[in-house]
Amino acid sequence: MKLYCIGSAGGYPMGDNGTTSYVVTSTDEQFHLLLDAGSGSALAIEHYLPVNQLNAVWLSHDHPDHSADIGIFQHLFFLKKPASEHGMIPIYLNENSKLWPIMMDDASTKALPYRIQEPMTIGPFKVQFIQTTHPVECAAIRLEEESTGKVLVYTADSGWQDSLVEFAMGADVLVADTNFSRSFGQNVLHMTSEEVATLANRAKVKHLVVTHIPPQADAEQIMTEVKEVANATIKVSRALPRTEWEF
Repeated sequence: MKLYCIGSAGGYPMGDNGTTSYVVTSTDEQFHLLLDAGSGSALAIEHYLPVNQLNAVWLSHDHPDHSADIGIFQHLFFLKKPASEHGMIPIYLNENSKLWPIMMDDASTKALPYRIQEPMTIGPFKVQFIQTTHPVECAAIRLEEESTGKVLVYTADSGWQDSLVEFAMGADVLVADTNFSRSFGQNVLHMTSEEVATLANRAKVKHLVVTHIPPQADAEQIMTEVKEVANATIKVSRALPRTEWEF
């Protein structure tokens, strides 16, 4: 599998770093899943692959730094030529999302509901969800590639919750919301550097990817704190645009 960072900023974009968006690519490189569509992602994705090669889109929640470009992606699928290589593109939204009224429904895309309580299959991936601790309903996602058993967990946005430990257990890659330094303390918005490292330790993940650091934060301080707490056996990376990880 491959994970590609389109944008990783929390809250608002800065410079060439848009807000949260990733592409997960299957090991055979035949399936490309977009995780979230933050600000600037519809343009920046072209650094990785032509947008018409995407197979599916999934949104964790409605906050604009994760969903701002979803309408632009629909315009791209509808208007940009050549058309999608895969026909109709499913866009998976939380069944309780407030975005349903603005979603297009035509031959190029179809908005489909997912239910946090119900596992599903998206292309070559077995998928599970868990509701996170956040001001609006938000889902973390666990993707297991059926052909290889590789596991990617993306927390989306969440404050600390014990249930994330079991959800992320044994993941090859954990992409974790790390919005605050440890001094901020536990809260219901986002995890701190210490909480993210603790989650990686307790879940025994192999690789921790730190995401959602806001532009106004001291990113170096946050990364230092993560590495101080994370076990030495865990690889720690900061998510930055155009970074690709293969696992």
